Amino acid sequence: MICYNCKKEIEDTDNYCRFCGAGQGSHIAWYYKIWGVWILLFLIGPFCLWFLYKSPYKNKPVKIINAVLITALSVWFCYKLYVAIKTFNELLNSLISGTFF
Repeated sequence: MICYNCKKEIEDTDNYCRFCGAGQGSHIAWYYKIWGVWILLFLIGPFCLWFLYKSPYKNKPVKIINAVLITALSVWFCYKLYVAIKTFNELLNSLISGTFF
């Protein structure tokens, strides 16, 4: 068996790589699992794509679909944040100029 992290050969019975310490099989860290990447999306935003990329799962279509969804959600969130800041700025300017009332 080959370690997904350091690419060195390890025993089939190893749960962790004896060279780099990365978990193997069902012992991988939670942030490399698909559900963990989605949790990270709400914690660190689009930077979670790095964890999706480094994930040991070999199913490329699942990774691609998740990457597209995460990117689309990040773009949508940035757009909504832009609209909210723009609206707040207009409200603040109208309050300062006295045209609000």
